[in-house]
Amino acid sequence: MRGNPGGDRLWAFDPSVVSLVRSGCAAGPPAQDFTPRMKYRADISGLRALAVVPVVLYHADPRLVPGGYVGVDIFFVISGYLITSIIAREMALGRFSFLTFYDRRIRRIVPAYAAVTLATALVAVATLPPLMLEPFGRALEFASVFLANRHFLATAGYFAPGAEEQLLLHTWSLAVEEQFYLIWPLALIGLFHRRLARWRGLIIWTLLIASLYLASKNALLRPNNAFYNFTSRAWELLLGGVLALGLVPKVRGRLLLEAMGLAGLGLIGAALVLFDRTTVFPGLSALLPAGGALLLIWAGEEGRATLAGRLLGLAPLVAVGLISYSLYLWHWPILALYKFHAGHDPGLAAGVALVGAAVLVSVLSWRFVEMPFRRHGPAAPSAEWHSIKFGALTLSALAGIGLLLAQTGGMPQRAGADYLAAEAALKRTWPGTQDCLQGPGLAPAGTRCRFGDLAPDAPLIALWGDSFANHHAPALDAIARAGRRGLVQVTKAGCAPQASASSGGSLEAQDCERFRAAALAGFVADPNVKLVVIGGLWPSGPALAPAMAGLKDAVAQLRQAGKGVVLIGPPPDFVDGRGARCVLRKRFLGLDETPCFLPTQLAEANAAPVEAALTRIAGEVPGVELVLPRAAFCDDALCRPVVADGGLGFIDAGHLNAPGSLFLVPELKAGIERATRPTRPAAI
Repeated sequence: MRGNPGGDRLWAFDPSVVSLVRSGCAAGPPAQDFTPRMKYRADISGLRALAVVPVVLYHADPRLVPGGYVGVDIFFVISGYLITSIIAREMALGRFSFLTFYDRRIRRIVPAYAAVTLATALVAVATLPPLMLEPFGRALEFASVFLANRHFLATAGYFAPGAEEQLLLHTWSLAVEEQFYLIWPLALIGLFHRRLARWRGLIIWTLLIASLYLASKNALLRPNNAFYNFTSRAWELLLGGVLALGLVPKVRGRLLLEAMGLAGLGLIGAALVLFDRTTVFPGLSALLPAGGALLLIWAGEEGRATLAGRLLGLAPLVAVGLISYSLYLWHWPILALYKFHAGHDPGLAAGVALVGAAVLVSVLSWRFVEMPFRRHGPAAPSAEWHSIKFGALTLSALAGIGLLLAQTGGMPQRAGADYLAAEAALKRTWPGTQDCLQGPGLAPAGTRCRFGDLAPDAPLIALWGDSFANHHAPALDAIARAGRRGLVQVTKAGCAPQASASSGGSLEAQDCERFRAAALAGFVADPNVKLVVIGGLWPSGPALAPAMAGLKDAVAQLRQAGKGVVLIGPPPDFVDGRGARCVLRKRFLGLDETPCFLPTQLAEANAAPVEAALTRIAGEVPGVELVLPRAAFCDDALCRPVVADGGLGFIDAGHLNAPGSLFLVPELKAGIERATRPTRPAAI
């Protein structure tokens, strides 16, 4: 997403040209026969403001505008409308030139983009630890060739770093638009051929509906694909395109036009207020903001003035619309760098200051970076080639900087020995995570891994749960080897055992239910499984009680089948930006690490509901043992994400690395020994 994505000015062309486009005349009569009346669309400039302001506020604090992310979808519709309008008008006049088109796009896009990414890269080199600078470099590589959406799709996953560490995350939408700019002119040339004229509308509407269907399907099955993929976003750009090409009915009647404009504002407002992070999006739900944008642009065509259009044309909104491209580019690095280094979202005062700084920098960027590169009027082909070569060289240089940062591993020579030791410890994770923890970007469904003593007749310990069970595998592997037992790992990210009994029936929840049922049935039926160790991150609030009821039932089934059971509570949850990655940031900059620690009293309060529920299960089902690892990382005052030698024991705010897992061997070994003492099965 970016400001003014469709062109150098917000103009609408004369309806006589629409008629020419509809006729299928790609070249048209000589240009001197046509003098399109260009009309400035202040309402579209205001619509750009209505798109970018919610995005900025959402990124500052999602509570301000829960559905603020839909501004991206509004921009896609604007882009599709304006770019299609420009291409179609020039084709109809016989003036379309790829050279001119990409000259304007480069002048419009590259200068501000280069200024933002270069400034962000300089700050990143100065303040980001090597562990975070390396992925920044890879993101810069892809963003500089407008493939950021593909990069962030490929790197999205359960253990992906937080958004505040991804300073170029917002460039994914810019990449989607640039991909549209590469494909759409070629497609229109083909569709404007006389032989395809009668089928042009059908083809475009078919592509739009197919993309909407794909987006809706992926929103349920593969949310990351739906969010980042061009194919799932193309329908929003095409929605603006069908309006620009006159592939929608003509609208007449003052009352109908006014109703369309007000309905457009209402749809966008509903999405901003009613949507939030839990909304299944994009897909059919995106029809609200995208449809609202379409109605507003549609109602204002042919110079028509509606109440909604006059509201959008108010001077303050138009002014924000003018700087929307720069504001979109600058706001995210400014907010993300604050969140990264502060470790938390900005409060009211800081939020106002950060947004104010983003606006100020954007005004300067618009005036001194964007505007000087705008081209007004025709240019010689040699000048256009010069622009394209300059843009290509600039983007290549940025990609080269990204390559340098990535290939050097984030320039570790900038860091001291203490930091490098901490980073090395953080990276020592369980090797089986990628191959054994099921989930998107991880192991496939049904994966069952074997560790410990590999002898066929070795009694088995089964590790069952989510990623908060997976991180105990190093300790259990060591215990199993020492006790001549095998270890079977059956874990799935986000699927704590029996935790989603009331999760709402989403596809992810259904997948977890199938995983849990299959795992439990397998453990009960396998005579070699003598002990089941269960770990997870169980929900808090109202969902905790049904989750614990389901867990108790599963534990009872295992005990009735003669299996020993050990429940493991979660480790400290270093909330609000605390934890291992916080330690890395502070250690790299030579700052006090105390803000990365968690007050013990707060850790106890946060953990109390889950720990109490697990304690009740262990007390009510005979033969069930409980291990609570939180205390091992806490003293009377603070909980620290470190182990006995001072090295890091976590990879983030809650997941243990291998040293952290092995640090808990004494507690886990004692729990396993208690659970495997000879005892009678529970009477259920």
